[in-house]
Amino acid sequence: FDTETTGTDQMSAELVGISLAVNEIEGYYIPIGHKTGEQLSLERVIEELEGPFTNPEIPKMGHNVKYDYIILARVGLKTNPLSYDTMIAEWIINPSSRNLGLKKLSWVRLNRTMTEIVELIGKGRSQITMAEVPIEDAAWYAVDDAVMVLLLKPLLDEELKSTGSSDLFHDLEMPLVSVLAGMEMEGIGL
Repeated sequence: FDTETTGTDQMSAELVGISLAVNEIEGYYIPIGHKTGEQLSLERVIEELEGPFTNPEIPKMGHNVKYDYIILARVGLKTNPLSYDTMIAEWIINPSSRNLGLKKLSWVRLNRTMTEIVELIGKGRSQITMAEVPIEDAAWYAVDDAVMVLLLKPLLDEELKSTGSSDLFHDLEMPLVSVLAGMEMEGIGL
C-alpha cells in the first residue's frame, strides 16, 4: 500500500489518496482528498479498510512504510502488522546504498523507470500539491508505487537471505517500524 499526501512531513501532511496493489501488475487508487473529482469520504474508506488493514493474516508492505503508517494512523486507521518495507530491506542489504528512494531502487534493481513526482506537481513557484493533481494522473502514479513494492520484494528477499540478514530484517527492524512511528506521533517534551 501507499499513501498520497499534500506534503512530506507526516505529522502535518493531509491524506489525498491510498493505493493498493493486489498483485505485481494491478492495483487500485482510492481518492479521498483531491480538490476536484469524484471521491470517497474518509470515514467510509476507513470503515472499509479497517478489516484488511488490521488483519494479521494479510501482510502489509510498502516503501518507507513508517510514513504511510503515520499518515493513516493520524486519520484513525492503524495498519497492523507491517510486514515489509523495501526501503529498510535495501538499507540492511547495503547501508551505504544511494538507492533508498523507490524511483532509484526500481531503476537499479528492475531497470524500470517510474514517473517522478515533479512530473505531476512541478517544482519551484509553480509547484502544486498532490491534492491539485487530477485523480486519473495521481492514480497511475500511486498504483505504480504500490505495485513496485511487490516487484522488488522477491529480489530484496533473496539478497537478505544471501547476506544472512533475513532475521535482522523480519525479527528486529520490521517490528520496530510501528514502535518508532508511535514515538514520533507521541513526541517528547523538552
